[in-house]
Amino acid sequence: MNTRPRTTRSLLQIVLAAAFAAAAAAALAEDLTQSLQAEGLLVWYARGSAKWAQLAAEAFPDANKFALDTVGITANRTVSVHLYATTDGYEGAINHSMPDTLGVAIPSSNTIVIDCSRADLRGPNGFLLTLRHEMIHIAIGRVEARTGHRVPLWFNEGVATCYAHRLREDDPTELVLASYLDSLFPLKDLEHSFPAARMLRELAYQQAESTVQFLLERFGKDAVRQIVRRMEDGASFDGALSDLTGGMDFEAAWKKHIAGRYHFLSFLNLVSLFTVAALLAILAYVIYRFRRHRIRREWAEEERMLYGPEEEDDDSADESAEEDDEGDRW
Repeated sequence: MNTRPRTTRSLLQIVLAAAFAAAAAAALAEDLTQSLQAEGLLVWYARGSAKWAQLAAEAFPDANKFALDTVGITANRTVSVHLYATTDGYEGAINHSMPDTLGVAIPSSNTIVIDCSRADLRGPNGFLLTLRHEMIHIAIGRVEARTGHRVPLWFNEGVATCYAHRLREDDPTELVLASYLDSLFPLKDLEHSFPAARMLRELAYQQAESTVQFLLERFGKDAVRQIVRRMEDGASFDGALSDLTGGMDFEAAWKKHIAGRYHFLSFLNLVSLFTVAALLAILAYVIYRFRRHRIRREWAEEERMLYGPEEEDDDSADESAEEDDEGDRW
């Protein structure tokens, strides 16, 4: 009897068992067994992440007030914040791979999940900014629950991103380029989801932030709260936006706004270092050819001065003589 297949299966079973054991150990290491409770807040965290839990407790009152000031309402019950020490634990908890996000809000359960391994104390990836951002999502989720009307994702993310301040120091690259190429997403395409591809997703976030910035600049700092109040009075989101803007074509006005806002120099700022290097190489080649041509002319002039002009053939001499005769006649 041939026992090799059984041996192969046995080895495979051992390997799989070891892999499952490693995965179970990793999952166990990310179990959020520790908790910290404060007013309106319950923090769950893994061992070794106590500093992040304490920071969450200290930052939560500010984030809660920030959401209230922004949206006009906030969570009406305890918010549960889950802090993961590794990206694997974070992505396992939300059952999704999100390499470009630090946190996720789940308004239906008043839950916020944060990847502490990629968070900073301050700056664009700061823990406080992330908590503020997600608390705005919790507040907008409560608006949807209270009114029965859905808020489009571009507005939801736009409010959270715009108010939580991403600390961008230059023009939004993807937005500027898409504006010049007339390839912006229609807002209806960003109502329920954003693209998965990284650059397209970044463009979607930049568009969302830009629309809310335009809304605030054109209709006042209280524009978001006015939309929420109209929704609480029974209007849908589209109806509330139309009431606020006087029935204008909001999307067309926003596109015209960004087309005028980002001038030609902004477009030039998009030129990459590789493009600059290529242009410099072309310029260097042109200069080289010009100098080479000039040097050849100089050499020819030196040869003429040293050895005299080159002897012309008979045909050239006859043509030259005819030209002289014509010149004399004139």
